[in-house]
Amino acid sequence: MSFIQLKNINKSYSELGKALSNVSMSIQRGELISLMGESGAGKTSLLNILGLIDNPSTGEYTFEGQSVSTFNEEQRTLFRREKLGFIFQFFNLLTNLNVTDNVAVPLHLNGIQSYKEAVREKLAQVGILELKDRPLNTLSGGQLQRVAIARAIVHSPKLILADEPTGNLDSKTTKDIMGLLVRLKKEENVTIVMATHSNQASIYADRVLNIIDGSLTPQ
Repeated sequence: MSFIQLKNINKSYSELGKALSNVSMSIQRGELISLMGESGAGKTSLLNILGLIDNPSTGEYTFEGQSVSTFNEEQRTLFRREKLGFIFQFFNLLTNLNVTDNVAVPLHLNGIQSYKEAVREKLAQVGILELKDRPLNTLSGGQLQRVAIARAIVHSPKLILADEPTGNLDSKTTKDIMGLLVRLKKEENVTIVMATHSNQASIYADRVLNIIDGSLTPQ
């Protein structure tokens, strides 16, 4: 049984037209999948459906054999909090919080109050434990992305969705961050689906899927 299965997913927006067209794909546990395509090709729309941020217009999404397409909003929120981690191009960190408190956000959302040891463990895992008390405005782009990655894995999600995770980074930092994601994929047995324009980032993927005008094609 596939870890994730999408069957004939379509997504249309009244103002923009069709974003996804008959997308079907299977993802196995522990894979790193790269979605490559131009802006507007449908990468973010597909990530939003995988993350239960948006609903498909038609089609079915199953996660570990369970259909999640028809979840109500409460079920979707709980699913995101427990099963998913998110990494963004612009980090989406809370600038008024320090490193430790940013990483702890998913634990707070899940009602976990004793978080310091878990946060320290993940900061050490991504190589920035020494920054645990630092304010965000003292960090480099690569350090900020490592904070974001620690936040994404602190609650042991099963799926990480990464939207252009190296889009704001130079080539050396891109190499470092992608190497870190590959290592975490193995250590955590986590599945990663990454949307990217970057050929440099995609070489680290187990599979590369091109998305063109809302349709998927293997590379």
